[in-house]
Amino acid sequence: MFWKKKPTSPGQGDALPPHVRKVIEAADRPDSWESLDEGALQMVAFLRLTRYGSAQNVGDQSALQRLYSVLLKRLSADGRLQLEQSVCQYAMEGKTGVLALVPFLLAETDLNVISTAALDYAMLMPRVNGDPLSGPKFLISRYDQAAGNDALRLGILTGLILLGDERLLPLVNGRWKDFKSSEDRRRLAAAKSGFVSTLLIEFLMDWLENTTDESDVGAIAGAMARMPLDAQVEFVVRQRRCFPASEAEPGKVIECLEKWSFTDYAEVIRPRLDPLIATEAPPKVIPAILEGWQYAE
Repeated sequence: MFWKKKPTSPGQGDALPPHVRKVIEAADRPDSWESLDEGALQMVAFLRLTRYGSAQNVGDQSALQRLYSVLLKRLSADGRLQLEQSVCQYAMEGKTGVLALVPFLLAETDLNVISTAALDYAMLMPRVNGDPLSGPKFLISRYDQAAGNDALRLGILTGLILLGDERLLPLVNGRWKDFKSSEDRRRLAAAKSGFVSTLLIEFLMDWLENTTDESDVGAIAGAMARMPLDAQVEFVVRQRRCFPASEAEPGKVIECLEKWSFTDYAEVIRPRLDPLIATEAPPKVIPAILEGWQYAE
C-alpha cells in the first residue's frame, strides 16, 4: 500500500514525516507532478484517486485526466497495475469508493491494466436494486457505449470473461464479433488468469463453433491447447463470485461450485469438438485441444 499514514486532524500535520508532507502538498500542485520521482508520483496518484473515490467531486475529473497522462509517461504498465491494485484494496476495505478505479478504465492504454480494473470494478460496484450482477451489467453498458474505442472494449470484455462466473455468459457471449482487428481477436482468445473457468471455455467454444475465420480457429485452438500448461490450478472450475466482493463472508469472495481434471473435461467438450474436427480442412489444429487435455495429468 502506497499510503501508510495521513493526518486525521489539523494538529497532526506537523508530526508527519517530511516525504509524506511533501506528497500531500504535491497532490494539490499539478505543476509539480512531472518532476516528482516515481515513488512520490505513485503516492500522489493514490491520494488523488482515493480522494476522488470518496468525494466524487466532478471538478477533480480534469485534474485526474492530467495526472493520468503523467502516469502514462512516467510509470511502466507494471507500475500502473501496482497502483490500481493498491487503489482496489483500499476500496475493498471501504476506505474509498469504486469510482476511484474509473481512470484506469478511461485513460489507460495497457490491456492488462484495463482488464484488471474492469474485473475489479465489476467486483466492487454496489448492487443496484438488489441485483448481484449490477457491476458486470454496468460495465457491459459502458462497453456498448464505447463503439470505436477498441482498447477499452477489449479490456472490459477480457475482465468480465476472467471473472469466470457463468452467470455472465449472456453478457459476453458472441462479443468477439465486435472486433475487426485480427490482433485484437487473437488477444481476446488468449485471455487467461491462474484459473480456467467454465465461463471462459463456453465463450471460446461458442466462438469456435460460429467463426469461419481460420485465424480465429488457430488462435482459439492454440489458447485452449495451452490451458493445462498455463493454469496455476490444474482443474477446470465452475465458480461463483460474490458481487460486491466487500459483502462476501470470509473465504467466500470466490466459491468453487464444481471442478474437473483437464482429462475429464476433455470428454465433456469432445461431443462439440468432434464435429468441428471432422469438417476442418487440413492442416487441422482443433485436435490439439483434445491432445493437450487428454495427457494433462
